Amino acid sequence: MSNHVVKRGLDLPIAGAASGSPIEIPPPATVAYAPVEFRGMIPKPAVKEGATVQQGDVLFFHKRNPDIVVRSPIAGTVKEIRRGHRRVITDFVVERTEGGAASFKTWSLAELASASADDARKAVLESGFWPSLRTRPLNTLADPSETPQAILIGGMETGPLQPGPEQLIDPGHKDALQAAVHALGKLTDGLVHLAQSSGSSHPAFQGLQGVSVHTFSGPHPAGDPTVQINLIDPPRGGRQVWYLRAHEAVAIGRFLLEGKFPAERVYAAVGTGVKAPRFVKTVIGAPLADIVGDAEAGQRWIAGSVLSGTTVDPSSWASFYTSAVHLIPETAEREFLGWITPQFGKFSFHRAFLAGFGVGSKTFKMTPALQGGHRAIIPFGRYEDVVVTPDVQPQFLFRSISAGDMEDAINLGMLDISEEEAALMTYICPSKIEYDVLLREGLESYEKES
Repeated sequence: MSNHVVKRGLDLPIAGAASGSPIEIPPPATVAYAPVEFRGMIPKPAVKEGATVQQGDVLFFHKRNPDIVVRSPIAGTVKEIRRGHRRVITDFVVERTEGGAASFKTWSLAELASASADDARKAVLESGFWPSLRTRPLNTLADPSETPQAILIGGMETGPLQPGPEQLIDPGHKDALQAAVHALGKLTDGLVHLAQSSGSSHPAFQGLQGVSVHTFSGPHPAGDPTVQINLIDPPRGGRQVWYLRAHEAVAIGRFLLEGKFPAERVYAAVGTGVKAPRFVKTVIGAPLADIVGDAEAGQRWIAGSVLSGTTVDPSSWASFYTSAVHLIPETAEREFLGWITPQFGKFSFHRAFLAGFGVGSKTFKMTPALQGGHRAIIPFGRYEDVVVTPDVQPQFLFRSISAGDMEDAINLGMLDISEEEAALMTYICPSKIEYDVLLREGLESYEKES
């Protein structure tokens, strides 16, 4: 076991955290997937509008690799296949009706431990949770034909107000996590790493076999799997490291042990725009309105973290990858002479306000206000305070990306820095530059060129 103490980063003291145990809410009338969030996948429908599906039936698959499938979390009718620009599928909506669940082969832990690599790969592909496996670098869908250098299971969360394994994983699902470890271990010729919080005592993580355990402590992004890979086992020689979250690994393990598609998912409704922040137990892709419950008017709905999440419509559905919906005020009132007042009620990373000194456990109601205007990149020497990945000089890196110099950007660490670190740079940036968006554009440009 290795222990990593992360000293750089930033924990946002944002108000609106959820507490308590997950509340089970009534089954939703509809569920939906947004295939556009599966980076690298070209979705092709397996069923037509109006078709009847069981829980676990295939809804769509990857056009270039039909073995990568996505399964229905409920029994019902395919209500709508929405398409956007150039007929790209934006939403795959299923309406709940009475129906059963599809059955699949069941495995024992002993069978998984002795299975061949091909059998394990086929089993994970069949589960419908292969899209949970993403790559470093590039953060795209893992290719089943590749053999990764290693696989990391992220068993902690430090993002602002994001739910952790205590909420997402049932204490009784240790066998499911062990089953996933056995299966995933067959996919790599390296190690399966488990990253967990220092001092974690979650029952599902105790006594696992076939994993290299690492503990992390420190501010965000210490809990981000892409950052953890950089500190544990960074990709070498053009190879990839795959990663997934622990609750996603549990879903794979449950599918293998139970022979049914495990559609249950815990989501968090957080933020000052939620009247009663809470954790809810529902199914994958449930309506956001069902998860949030009572909400204030005039809020911005964000799927995932306020740092790197996506603004969504309140009438849409929960994401496959993220486990929270965050509501913050859509607008912020301008204050007369706000720049000269002490501002006791506002947080400041740079300690420009008096409230930036001695924050302690205090939280703040934050808004999407820029608190200023857009400017050129300013070399003010503080980006390094939130970038954890070693040997990255963020100011020079993002200047190269902006200039379109991909060769220089690669040499400066574009394939190493995480999008979560770039999002933290955006938060503290006095120039209001969206570095996470700039990084994604640079990575996409690199993919096209290569």
